[in-house]
Amino acid sequence: MNKTPKHHKNIITRQLPKTGQTVEYQAGDDGTYEAGWWKGRLNSNNKVRFVSKTIGGDVVVIDRATGLMWAADGNAAGCNLGGVSTWSFAVTYAEALTFAGFTDWRLPNVKELMSIVNYSKTLSSIDEPPFSNTGSNIFWTSTTYRQLTTSAWRIAFTFGSVAANAKSDPFGSLRCVRGGV
Repeated sequence: MNKTPKHHKNIITRQLPKTGQTVEYQAGDDGTYEAGWWKGRLNSNNKVRFVSKTIGGDVVVIDRATGLMWAADGNAAGCNLGGVSTWSFAVTYAEALTFAGFTDWRLPNVKELMSIVNYSKTLSSIDEPPFSNTGSNIFWTSTTYRQLTTSAWRIAFTFGSVAANAKSDPFGSLRCVRGGV
């Protein structure tokens, strides 16, 4: 006799998040498939990707697609109080950060930071809310540019562009992250 258990766990499979493009410009492009986890077609429980939480007075965003926890407010301690810095300072700051009761914060790698870009938006390619006070600054990643190791990858949320900048440039912002996929 086969019985269905009364209690079962709802397992959420993590995968790459969607880019945000919902318009189909040509059959077969990203807008056709809207591939990825967020607002998935297969699981109606996966409609909310970003969840904001206040922990110890600090606001964080939990990304249900990747399992990462982000500092939410660009003007809070998890983002260097909105200040800009060199790449080396950004890495050191993130590693030393205690925020929302956690001490394992770090600078995100380029793929992690790219995962929160919403390519369907213009002039601010990040969801505000839940990410507030992002501004038009560039944001450092922890990933060194392999062709020129004195540079690192960065992302500008104005348009979601990715490029490399000299690590000594003193104008990069940071958004700390913790956890992993």
